[in-house]
Amino acid sequence: MSSLKDIRVSPLSRAYTFSDSVYEVIPYFAGHPLCFSRHIERLASSLQLSHISVDMDVITSELKQLGDELGNQDGYIYFQVSRGVDEIRAHLYADDLEAERFGYAFQTSVSVEPISGMLCEDNRWAHCNIKSTSLLGNVLSMNQARQQGCNEVIMHRAGNMTEAGASNVFYLNHQGIVRTSALTENILPGITRAILLEALTKSNIEVEEGECDIQDFNDAPAIWLTSSTKGMLPLTSLIGTTYFFEKNNLDYLRIKNIFNDAVELHLLAAK
Repeated sequence: MSSLKDIRVSPLSRAYTFSDSVYEVIPYFAGHPLCFSRHIERLASSLQLSHISVDMDVITSELKQLGDELGNQDGYIYFQVSRGVDEIRAHLYADDLEAERFGYAFQTSVSVEPISGMLCEDNRWAHCNIKSTSLLGNVLSMNQARQQGCNEVIMHRAGNMTEAGASNVFYLNHQGIVRTSALTENILPGITRAILLEALTKSNIEVEEGECDIQDFNDAPAIWLTSSTKGMLPLTSLIGTTYFFEKNNLDYLRIKNIFNDAVELHLLAAK
């Protein structure tokens, strides 16, 4: 594999001219991937929905090679596939383009420090179930939030929560029920989201997936994010609401323990 500094991208790459590409992020803990096969399946789904043809066996092999670069360290793999390079910039792509592949491994640890967020309108395109590199809406909203001293946004459409800028969202309502948005074309099917939901179904904690009114945030004792790079991370506050995190809420602490145990079981299965 080439080093990042040796990679050259054509200005006519459709990833560059149209964001005509998809990507995947796989977390590793002590050198072991979390739900590797599920990430492969989601990448394959994004490729299929984008009509990008590529050999998944080759991609799987390259991802495993990148994972080996992490050794026994925590980190993640970023992997991107674009449709290819056009002879000239055009909305209509040629049928015989060769897909481009690009990825890297990065050593880091999942942060456990709670962060603050900002409520905002969801201005993204309507197919967020595809893990596309077309993330301008996310970028603009998250940098607006940064100007307010926040690290994330929670987006909504017509007053109903969709997801965060780079995460799925859960919260406890005032009745102690865990709530999260049902999967639609507007929401990415997060792997970490699925880990938590599957673990909660084995407990006696009530969970509801469906439309989530952003007014619920005002009296929610806990709102948290799930993603490959965040794990399960709570929000301390949410601009645009009166929410404040009850860090010692017993229901939240129990949910956090259930999640941590579920992650450990998945990692044991990967060894």
